[in-house]
Amino acid sequence: MNRIEIHSKDNRTVKLAASLSEKKYRDALGAYLIEGPNLVREALQQGVNVKFIFTGAGALDQQTERSEILELAENSGSAVFVLSEDCFEKVTATSTSQGIAAVAEKRGWQAGDVFTDRANVLVLDRIQDPGNLGTLLRTAEAAGFSGALLIKGGADPYGPKAVRAGAGCIFRFPLLLCESAGEALAMLAEQRKKVWTAHMSGTPCWQAPLANDIALVIGNEGNGADPLFLKETEAVTVPMAGRTESLNAAAAAAILMYESMRQRAACAE
Repeated sequence: MNRIEIHSKDNRTVKLAASLSEKKYRDALGAYLIEGPNLVREALQQGVNVKFIFTGAGALDQQTERSEILELAENSGSAVFVLSEDCFEKVTATSTSQGIAAVAEKRGWQAGDVFTDRANVLVLDRIQDPGNLGTLLRTAEAAGFSGALLIKGGADPYGPKAVRAGAGCIFRFPLLLCESAGEALAMLAEQRKKVWTAHMSGTPCWQAPLANDIALVIGNEGNGADPLFLKETEAVTVPMAGRTESLNAAAAAAILMYESMRQRAACAE
């Protein structure tokens, strides 16, 4: 494979990749940055359109996994750029990228990808912390949810921290962006989903029917769910013992999603 060497931080491709640290450029270009051999390899294996692969000088020759990535890149037609140290530092957002990064194209998901037969969906209402966001999406995929609706005003699922926290789920887990709670509720009503909103008070999760055909709303870390969700949907809660006042959004959501998975397994017995 032909590897293109770049030594100037003013190179157009380097500048394009570096710009993806900002959401406005990710939105404008329909692309995002992934870092580390595991994520780059998985993106290629999942059929993501990986436009460019970047590596530090010599890094692709150091380990067997790098050779595998090169072979996958060649089969997919991805361009490979070997960057000088200062160029690679300009492109990457972390010091733990292990010598390899890539620019990937966002997938264009449709409602039919998110709403599959009787499957449950996650609704994330303005989740602010990108680590929480990535973790929530990763957990939803692990718990058998078919996709997620993201309400405008939260962290970007294609930001570097969210992509890392999601551990590759962004490559295959369908996402739809909604302008408001009202738009999300209209979509869920059209799909005939029973909507449950996580709240401090409500039906205990083991008493709520969560097995199939539901949407689970997880609200903003500081302010909770939009009042419209609380008004128009049923509330579900994770009962707590002791003096703890609340759970982290990702922790509460994980309990609720795995309770849903438990109920689904019980129904299948």
